[in-house]
Amino acid sequence: MKAIRLLVALATLLLLSLGGGGRGLSLHARPLLRDLDIRVVLTPQGDAHITETRRMEIDSEGTECYIVLGNLNGSTVGDLEVTDETGTIYENEGEWDVDRSRHEKAGRCGIVSRRDGYELCWGLGESGERTYVTSYTVGGLLRAYEDADGFNYMFVAEGLSPQPDHVRLTIVPQDTLRLTEANTSIWAFRYHGDIHLADGAIVAETSEPFQSRSAMIVMARFEKGLFAPAMQGEGSFEGVREQAFEGSDYVDDEMDPVALILMVTFFFLVPLLCIGLYFYYIWRQRRAVMKDLMWYRDIPYGGDLQAANNVLNAYRYFGADYNNLLSACILRLINLGAISIEQRTSQKGKTAPMFVIHDLDEANAQPRLIRKVHQIFQKAAGSDTVLEPKELKNWMKQKYNQSITDSFVQTLHTKTSIYQYSDEREEVRRLFGLRKYLKDFSLLDERHVQEVALWKDYMIYATLFGIADQVIRDMKKINPEYFDMDLVARQMADDVTLPVIRSTMHSSTSRAAMSKAEREARASGGGGSSSWSGGGGFSGGGFGGGVR
Repeated sequence: MKAIRLLVALATLLLLSLGGGGRGLSLHARPLLRDLDIRVVLTPQGDAHITETRRMEIDSEGTECYIVLGNLNGSTVGDLEVTDETGTIYENEGEWDVDRSRHEKAGRCGIVSRRDGYELCWGLGESGERTYVTSYTVGGLLRAYEDADGFNYMFVAEGLSPQPDHVRLTIVPQDTLRLTEANTSIWAFRYHGDIHLADGAIVAETSEPFQSRSAMIVMARFEKGLFAPAMQGEGSFEGVREQAFEGSDYVDDEMDPVALILMVTFFFLVPLLCIGLYFYYIWRQRRAVMKDLMWYRDIPYGGDLQAANNVLNAYRYFGADYNNLLSACILRLINLGAISIEQRTSQKGKTAPMFVIHDLDEANAQPRLIRKVHQIFQKAAGSDTVLEPKELKNWMKQKYNQSITDSFVQTLHTKTSIYQYSDEREEVRRLFGLRKYLKDFSLLDERHVQEVALWKDYMIYATLFGIADQVIRDMKKINPEYFDMDLVARQMADDVTLPVIRSTMHSSTSRAAMSKAEREARASGGGGSSSWSGGGGFSGGGFGGGVR
């Protein structure tokens, strides 16, 4: 019996030693780095006084902790000082001897010179919960470039062991200088988290524990005159930024400087009177278009929904609308046979009307926006061709579908101006004449309706105009048999299935547009989430560090 109990105990210990999925379940627990807090103070000359605070759990493994500083490109490293949770100041030995025991290294620190940089080292000392505070200076971290001052620096090296659960980096200028969006642009790479400006400082922070390939690289650009760096960087900071952006998920789509100047000029120098004159101009143009407006029964602009929506947006006083355009595109795809509403059985065994996506015949002959909406629907639907609202929402949120959604958003949000339609007055009047005709549809009767063949197009354009409910009700009053006999027309008038897909498409598109705008703001240095990839051309850091 004792032998059986012993075997059970040994088996339990073996299972625990094999892991169980967490670091804390290992029989031989490795050192842990719970939190790494880094504070960087930039001097006017560009030197960086760096203080790193490590909250760790130390066991019997290893004899020392070390920080890797490589790829310094002429920067100097010095002023090493280490203290622990007891307040003890470690003795700085200068050149560090790695090949000693844990006892011999306790309470001591030093620097190992390497061909490509340095290692800042200190003894681990006693096991248990420990806090090490390491301070040092990197001379010339911030450099002067032709167009700006800045740096691209790896503050936490790749391959750090143990990997930190949490990292927070704060960069502040010395004295009373404050970093703001007006004088500072920031980017971050190689970790999951974000970077932002707060209280006059740059703050980079992880949202997830480090992985094997994690590091923390921060790039910052400062306007000339904010600092006076003693070291000169090669070329321009724009070149540094372009190299760092290679392979990253930053969207290099900054506003053209000339456009930026014009925008600032408009908002700050042009009198409010000009804005009033602009609205007065729109009012006059609308009045001219609507004067003596007659019904128009044909389809204007060659059936191009986006061209028609551009006109509607141009003649609005405020803002632009794209939701009705998206809904009209969905109806156009139903009319083309690329979408149908069919009774299908779900995975739960329930039968219900569902959106089914088919191939788009002669796709190249269709407008670009129609093709892109269909592409998204088809990819989101997957191999079973059934598009569920949740599938569409999730597909448009996925990061690896970002290039397709970005292209779709860019295609959807066309720029338009009322001035460009001064030579298209008659075609514009036809569009508004069609809207007037559809609004007055209830005044007709079946004997005078000669355009039943156009009713599907009328439903599409009524949707574009935002009056679909009223027009379809009028159609059903005039000719109810039409919707009983024509399956496609009945599906286009569906008031159960369509609204769900429309709503999902509208909300998903809004999120995609906001995400694209946020990434463009990140690319221009406004902060935000860090890029997992990119950051090439950095100084500092390297590979390794931690406990050995």
